[in-house]
Amino acid sequence: MWNIKKSVFIDRPIDEVYQYAIDPTHWYQWYVGLSEPENLEGRGETGTTMDLKYTMLGMHLPIKVKVLETGKNGDQYSWKGTVKGALSSEQSWTYVPEGDGVTLSFDMNYELPGKLIGKVANTLIIKKLMDNSMEQTLNNLKAVCETSDKYSMN
Repeated sequence: MWNIKKSVFIDRPIDEVYQYAIDPTHWYQWYVGLSEPENLEGRGETGTTMDLKYTMLGMHLPIKVKVLETGKNGDQYSWKGTVKGALSSEQSWTYVPEGDGVTLSFDMNYELPGKLIGKVANTLIIKKLMDNSMEQTLNNLKAVCETSDKYSMN
């Protein structure tokens, strides 16, 4: 299993960023390689499930996402979920207020089946692709949140 940790500051109120970011109907707009959800049950809260496709190296990999936990603890928010299928991962997103904005931290443990791509390829190629993909994903979310008006984020 491999790990990726990233964070980004978003200059927008925490409540708006959190509500937008957990809504799976928006994910394909900013999450690199992710399709629109199918068989969506929920709006991103705990218990939400969906089928998606994750595109990597030109392959459209079927995955199932389940939201395990969402919530607010004091002035912070969190989101945790699992991905199962051709790619398996556990993801945690933490939203911490900072001034008028929010620092969003992302932590993912992921694994690729040996049949799909061997460990050597993962070490040399996939790990770098995943790292770059998550960096771009966070930058995309930042750009959308900082340049969109309130109406377009609903």
